Amino acid sequence: MEERDWAALPGDIVFAVFLVLGPREIMEGADRACSAWRRVAVGEPKLWRCIDMGKVWQWSSTTKPWRAAARAAVGRSAGRCEAFSGPCDDDFLLYLVERAPSLKSLHLLHDDESKVALDVTLLDKLTFLEDVDISLSYFSDCASQGLLEATCEACPRLKKLRMNFDVCHDSNYYDDDMDINGEETYVIPVMSELRSIELLCYSLTAAGLTAIIDNCPLLDSLNVTGCPMIDMMDQELRTKCARVRNLVLPCDSSDDDYYEEYDPEQGYESDYIKNFNS
Repeated sequence: MEERDWAALPGDIVFAVFLVLGPREIMEGADRACSAWRRVAVGEPKLWRCIDMGKVWQWSSTTKPWRAAARAAVGRSAGRCEAFSGPCDDDFLLYLVERAPSLKSLHLLHDDESKVALDVTLLDKLTFLEDVDISLSYFSDCASQGLLEATCEACPRLKKLRMNFDVCHDSNYYDDDMDINGEETYVIPVMSELRSIELLCYSLTAAGLTAIIDNCPLLDSLNVTGCPMIDMMDQELRTKCARVRNLVLPCDSSDDDYYEEYDPEQGYESDYIKNFNS
């Protein structure tokens, strides 16, 4: 067969191929094939508009191997990155908000054993941010309310918020005596554009649910898993819940993984909790 000079491919074709590959595949080898391909990889910011660095464990086992690659990917975007997904610590988050001011979507997997949670106050610099998803690997449940409040305070213009508080049982921060009731009051700013909230493995209180509903007038979907809190809801709060079209709250069950949709008017169909109308 006739040998082909792949380095002679037109730049627009290489660009189209790189768009299909995605950032990880480009940086793991494609941009090292030849100088012509590397020029496209480094010199086309549009390739790095959406950066997905994947999970931490998909990279090598060295200490924070993702950091250099993530910084390089964000740097190649030349300030045009609009969506980032991947591992993160405070140092990289600071770099990200400074180098990607146009971010609209941010999906982060916390990767820092030395700190309980990310410094989400940095997010207030991202004025275009609409979608935030934060998953924590090393975390204390006692700090969950503070992190939720700080995220809302930093990003009042969000349209979608998802936070996963799935505590790592191997973490030094796991606390068997954690206070599941939280504070009596919640400080949630008015979030006039927020339409969807998902809080996984979160101990939401009646005060927290009230604050969310009162300050998110366009809220259409609320999904919460964690400690059951239905018995803490009075009639006034149940009436407020009727404004949320898709509402899923944890209910008491012998199965820790059991959740079902809550209808503000009819409650749950199961027998796991008492009838709200009784």
